[in-house]
Amino acid sequence: MGVLQWAVWLLLLNSLMHPSTAGEHIQKVGEHIQKIDMMLEEEEMAIIFLPLSDGEATVFKHANGKTVLLNTGGPHTEHELKRWFDQFHITTVNELILTSDDEQYIGNVAWIEKTYKPKIINQWNEQKVYEPFPHFRMQPLYIAHGDVTMSLQYGRLRLLYMAHIGNDIEQKLMTMSLGDVNILKIAHFGLTDYPRTSFLKHVDPQVAIIFKKRGSLPNERLLKRLYAAWIDCYETERFDVIVVKCNLEEYDVMTF
Repeated sequence: MGVLQWAVWLLLLNSLMHPSTAGEHIQKVGEHIQKIDMMLEEEEMAIIFLPLSDGEATVFKHANGKTVLLNTGGPHTEHELKRWFDQFHITTVNELILTSDDEQYIGNVAWIEKTYKPKIINQWNEQKVYEPFPHFRMQPLYIAHGDVTMSLQYGRLRLLYMAHIGNDIEQKLMTMSLGDVNILKIAHFGLTDYPRTSFLKHVDPQVAIIFKKRGSLPNERLLKRLYAAWIDCYETERFDVIVVKCNLEEYDVMTF
């Protein structure tokens, strides 16, 4: 190895042994996150599960520029929502979809309305399919107690958005053809012992999403059941952000 090669090697070794300070590292990571661009091409969509400290909020961002927000997170999370919008370059919210009237889902509705003036969808009918943009179908499957459990489908990707728990809802859904579900959004922040094994076998998802409720943790038996079923479990509390990027044929789950 020549003198020049040794010099380059020692420089590289020194950089590995003496990394940047923690503050500099955090700043660089923050800068990287702020520049997240999903690089969506024709007929691609990003589903962004936002890791708020309380409540549920999911962004659907399409290559055609349209953005749909599903719920707004819990109270006192407005600054978190703003930060994630900035980091994903979200400057418009064309439609706001509300699936519940509980505070963990509507905590930032007033700010969203004032800032973006979206079309608001909060009235549901089990017989009516709603299409926010081409190829994206939202179909209510069960409506009760002000909440709606629905199927969200984009091309071959199907997300089962659970808003209810209990034997009755699971028995009803098990009469439906749901074997093509890819992603299961767990209801009630995973705080209960639902869904049960029989329901998971019927739906057979590859991925489960669990949002965070402030001051609470997911049910341990539920987590063990999901892992035993070989379902990739993503808790928003454990990741900076969870993103599903998809087209009409396939999808990919990414974490940042």
